[in-house]
Order: sequence, then C-alpha cells, then structure tokens
Amino acid sequence: MSKNPPQDQTPNTSRARGAFVQARRGVLAVGAAMVLCLGLSAPDARAQDRPQRGGTVIAAVDPGAIPSLNTHLTSVTAALFIADVWADGLMTYDRHGKRLPRLATEWSVSPDGKVYSFKLRQGVKWSDGQPFTAADVVFTLNNFAKFNTYLGKLLPLVVSAETPDPHTFVLTLKEPLTATLDLFDKEVFPLLPKHVYEGSADLATHPANRAPVGLGPFKFQTWDSGRAITFVRNPHYWEQPKPYLDSVVFALIPNAQQRLNAMMRGEVHWFRPEAVQVPAAKGGAAAGHYKVVRIENNAPERPIVDMNMRKPPFDNLKVRQALFQAIDRQRIIADAYQGLATTAQNAIPSQFKDLFDPSVDYDKLYPYDPKKAGALLDEAGYPLKDGKRMTVELTYPAFPPYDSISKLVQSSWAAVGIDVKLAGLDVQLFVDKVYKQNAFDASIVSLTGRTNPVLGVDRSYVCNKGKLPFVNPTGYCSAEMDKAVADAAAAPAGQQRAFYRRYAEIAARDLNQLVLASQQMHEAVSTRLEGLDAQFNFSYNTHPNWAEVWFPKK
Repeated sequence: MSKNPPQDQTPNTSRARGAFVQARRGVLAVGAAMVLCLGLSAPDARAQDRPQRGGTVIAAVDPGAIPSLNTHLTSVTAALFIADVWADGLMTYDRHGKRLPRLATEWSVSPDGKVYSFKLRQGVKWSDGQPFTAADVVFTLNNFAKFNTYLGKLLPLVVSAETPDPHTFVLTLKEPLTATLDLFDKEVFPLLPKHVYEGSADLATHPANRAPVGLGPFKFQTWDSGRAITFVRNPHYWEQPKPYLDSVVFALIPNAQQRLNAMMRGEVHWFRPEAVQVPAAKGGAAAGHYKVVRIENNAPERPIVDMNMRKPPFDNLKVRQALFQAIDRQRIIADAYQGLATTAQNAIPSQFKDLFDPSVDYDKLYPYDPKKAGALLDEAGYPLKDGKRMTVELTYPAFPPYDSISKLVQSSWAAVGIDVKLAGLDVQLFVDKVYKQNAFDASIVSLTGRTNPVLGVDRSYVCNKGKLPFVNPTGYCSAEMDKAVADAAAAPAGQQRAFYRRYAEIAARDLNQLVLASQQMHEAVSTRLEGLDAQFNFSYNTHPNWAEVWFPKK
C-alpha cells in the first residue's frame, strides 16, 4: 500500500508552524546552524563547486500513526521516507532502474538460479560504531523477514542463509525465484544490527524500532512525538565524506495543505505532494524557491477495489464484471489524480516493461459502460427494484486520494442502482476491518508494485490463509492462478513475458480485484540545495537520503 497516514482535513496553520518551530529547536539542540529561511529572496549565484559542510534539511511528512521506524514492521509512507536517512541495504537503483551496489559490492547467481552469493563492503560500521558483517544480513533475514509483507514469497523457498566468512552472504533456495535480487534492495530489505536485537524476547517491540541503529548517512537523535524526528550526521557512515549536512529533521505536519503551505512559505525544504496538490505546487514553484520533480521511473502506485468473494453478491463473477464496467476510470484520473495517472491495463504494471503484455487490456475488456453493467446485474439476479439493486459498504482509508476515489466510485455505482454506504476509517481500523477480520463488502486502497510482481502484485492474487495487512483479503483462492504466479516467478529472466501474460489473463477473467489506475509521483524540493541531480537519481520506491546535497555558503 502507499500508506500515507490519515490527515486532518481542517486547515491548522498554527500546527504546521509549531512543527517547524520544533524542528528548528531540534537543530539547535545538536549545535547546528539556524535553519535557512527559503522563499524570501532568490538564491545567490553558485560560485562554489565543492560540497560545503553544514546546515539542516527540514522534510515535511504526515505523521499519522507511525508505529515504528523499522520498515520491516511497517510500510507506512512516512516511515519509508525516514528509513532512507538512517538505513541502508545491499543495493539500490539509479533513475533507469539499473542496480547499484550499496553494502554488497558484487553478487552472483548460480546457473540453476538457486544460489545467490553477495560480497559485502569491508570496514563498514553501524551508527553506534560497531562493525557490520555478514552475520547482520543473516540475522535480519532470519528474524525480521517474517514480519515483512514483501518477503512472503521468498521465505518458504529458503534452504539456508550462510556466512562463509564475515564479508560473504550466501542464500540457497529450494527452487529458482527470478526476482530474488529485487527482494534485497535497500527499500525492501533494510539491514538491522544483530548486536542490538539479539536476545530480545520480542523483536517487534524492541526500543530500537523507534530509535534505530543503522548504516545510513544520518543517525537517530530524538523523536518529539507529534512535532519532529531528528537525525544527525553519522560519523561512521561508510560513504565518506558524505553526508555534508549536519542534520535532517522530519517535521510532522498532519495536513496535506499545511505541508504545501510550509513549502511555499520556505519553512521546509522537501515534501511529497498529493496528486491533487501537484498543480498548485507547480504554480508555487514558479517563484524559483523550490522545484517539483517528477520521479520518471516510479514504483507502480495503483488504486484498487477489493471485493469480498466469501459472500453474495461478490461471489458472482457477473456482479464483479458489472462493478468494473460501471466505474468511470477516466473521471477518477481527472478528478482524484488531476490527470497525473493513466488507466491500469491489467494485473501486471506497465512499469515492468520486460513482463507487461498489452494484449490483456482492461480498457477493452471492461470499458466504462453503465448500460452493459446494468444488463450484467440483471443477468446475475439483481434487477432494479424501487430504483435499487443492492446495498454495498465501501471501506477505505479516510485521507487523500482514497476519500475522493471512494466518492467517485459511489457515484458511478449509484448510476446503475447500487446504494453505496461509505466507511472511511483511519489506517489501523481499516487494516483490522479488511485484512484481519475480513468484515467488509468492498474496499479501496492503493498498492505499490515495488520493482517486480513478486513484491507487490502477487500478494493480491495468490491464496491467502493469513491475516497480513495489504495481502489478498478477497477470499479468492485458485490453484490455477497460484501455479501461473509460481511459473512466472520461476521463469528465467528474458523468458517471463509469456508466463506473465497467462497470469494477467487469469486475473482479468476472475476479477477478485479491480485495478483502476497507475499514478505518477512527484516530490517538491528547495532550489537552495546543491547536488539535487545526484540526490534524485533514483527509481522505484527510493526516497532522498540527503547524503548528496549541501547548502552553498554565501
């Protein structure tokens, strides 16, 4: 899920300024210079080419209910933004999606696709000064992967995870999983220190989950609940002389409009606008104090409708087909996403260019057609009676863009005689109702595809006997689909497209989930910072770690 926590929709300027003031205090507490005030005058001409040390970046995030900073335990969006500051992993991606080494300097795969060997960077230390070794990688896999929704496909295949020496990690699988390398990038698999967690009776509640020890450019300092989370330069960071900044402060600003206002006033240096805010953010950027950057190769972010197939009417395929054809997806793109999205063509995101097959096309299979939707509902045994066919409760996280998407779906379905009751909930209640209790009719959320279907798409279609958040809640369970998913995942690289076409065909036929659109992603960042081209040279779900940027001295 792209899980931005709930937002208070009532403007509260004093709260936003309070967060910024607290962030400034956090900077002073670590002896950093006063935060540069942006937006008062145009930036000075850049005469210096070498990075300068010093200064603090203020990044605005939605605090919602961040339960943890350990992103093995949560994938709340704000926690993901924050993790790139303190955490690191074996590899990452440049803007073209090419893998780049991080803590792994090189890797190799056996000819049978079952053994993965990683050579690790030597001389690396954790932010507390203790040495990093291959034992930390194995410890992270053995102890935290079970909490990580993206690693569910990998764990049953693991035969062994070994450390032949302190700087070598070897993973052996029962059978090939072509996406294995994608499962060890820095976003999916942030490394955690064995010496901190070892011996804990309950890893999920360990204090380090809220005060992490990591391998990133900054180390945790303070968490002032409701105001700011402060990180300072990690003196043990392996990629010296980076970072150049003294600190990064995450101002916890609960309202999307407040975050945009803070950016326009020059009170923060970075935030990620909601889709509906991008036009206004671009308008404000015209003054030159910040710019809006489109992430050209973003991870798929796709709003979906899940239907509870355990009960009528959603156990009826014709009803599910009718519900899809009744939704005006172009209106959702225009209104909820301000045109910054495209319709999703099938279960496999088009970002996965080597896997996606456009011959399976929802726009052609299920075009917006209220008349056809009504006929299907008649055939399914749900004719109009007193102007209504059925009542459906539509559950969704009560914040953008899900609130507006839900209202648009409500309007579309009402046009064919479906009475839709909206149930907007905060994230924790939403997760409990939909994924743990399965006590829902239909639900709306946005799911990320990460870098490969194994990470973010398979979970929507394979049989699910558990209660993990954001994993197939529909009750759909098909041996045919499970085999198609497994065959596609195991097919050799370069030979997978036909297997994923079969996967997409079954998903299009059975329709346990309605995929509505694919969203573009944008970030707003201050132009007072140098090194932005290097900082934003990333793909998929990577976010700024602020190691590359610096403030030029006047």
